[in-house]
Amino acid sequence: MPKNGAIGSVLRPLLWRMLAFAAVWLTGVAGFMAGTEVGEREVSGLAESAYYALGLFVLGGLDLGTPVSGPVWGRVLLWIAYFAAPVITASALIEAAARIISPLALRIRPLSNHVVLGGAGRLTMLYVRQLRRRDRRRTIVVVERMPDHPALNELRSSWRALVVNGDITNDEVLRRLRLERARRVMLFTGDDFANLDAAAKILKLAPGLADRLVIHVANLGFMRETADSSVARSCEVFNGHEFAATHLVQAHLLRRFIETAERDLVVLAGFGRFGQSVLDRLQQHARGRFSRVVIIDDYATRNARFFHDQVGFADDYERVILDGDLLDAAIWQRVGEVVEAHGGDPVVVMGSGADGTNLHAALLVRKRHPSAYVIVRSFRASPFTAGIASEAGVHAFSLAELIEDGMPHSWFQFGTD
Repeated sequence: MPKNGAIGSVLRPLLWRMLAFAAVWLTGVAGFMAGTEVGEREVSGLAESAYYALGLFVLGGLDLGTPVSGPVWGRVLLWIAYFAAPVITASALIEAAARIISPLALRIRPLSNHVVLGGAGRLTMLYVRQLRRRDRRRTIVVVERMPDHPALNELRSSWRALVVNGDITNDEVLRRLRLERARRVMLFTGDDFANLDAAAKILKLAPGLADRLVIHVANLGFMRETADSSVARSCEVFNGHEFAATHLVQAHLLRRFIETAERDLVVLAGFGRFGQSVLDRLQQHARGRFSRVVIIDDYATRNARFFHDQVGFADDYERVILDGDLLDAAIWQRVGEVVEAHGGDPVVVMGSGADGTNLHAALLVRKRHPSAYVIVRSFRASPFTAGIASEAGVHAFSLAELIEDGMPHSWFQFGTD
């Protein structure tokens, strides 16, 4: 249903303008009806008085001439109308021009009970889609500093979002977002520091948003290091890859581990943010169910060192770290040696950031290890990937779907508006 606060903030300025128009028009009518004569026209009767009083609002006016005779009070009323009518018209034109020049000014004034999102990236698109399924009327404001961002047209046309071109960390932009009237703020830019910095400024401008402010921090180590900061304690900090990894481990990998009698061998092909999140979730939710982990990445050694420093490897499994391309046959030959020594079918998670590489490598692994449990990651649900994976006996999953499934219901609840 429409929100009363939002309706009031839209109608109130319009009502005042209509009242001002009516008051000035009636003043002009009263001046003419009082018997005031003007230099270039003879005005008589209510209809002519109403018509010529209305003509005063046309910039330049009608060719009436100035008041020359009649009662003093009538001439005063008419002079008031002469000056006030064009001022009202001019103010309306100036405001319209300002709104055309500045899209932000077009709707910033009536904002109330709205949701503010920082950034127009993938997380924002996922959240907006889910929000629109639940609330078709909620005002959504997306702040994006790249005016040519490819998602902006879809946000405007498909999801009816108000797009503000600006930096979410900019004090002036924040002040104009009417944060004190916002219902929720989601900081989803690709810059972890910018998200936290914007959150700190928002808490100063609108302290009441503390329990309705969500911050995305993609870097697991940075998220852990800043977890004790006052900003992190006051808001909800999350990692999208953690959402997806938690769902993947609990809904898929644990089932596989339970079905196999021996402790499994896990191959993590791609050890960026997602791969690290999967291993972190494995250590928390599947402890003791796997005996060895093979890590493959172009920068496997470097990323493993980072994971060791920021998260930490558990001590109940062995690790094999391989630097190299996921499509390099030599890498998979070395993996084959580890699999042979292990003696069981491996669990392989293709989790690099390149969807095509993941699918290609998964098909190569399926040929080398026909009984392996292979999972291939893509960001969005892909009919092509799903079809090829099904034919090859590979389990395909969409990172976007896992992130959406992991979004708490509280993110879409706004209380009483």
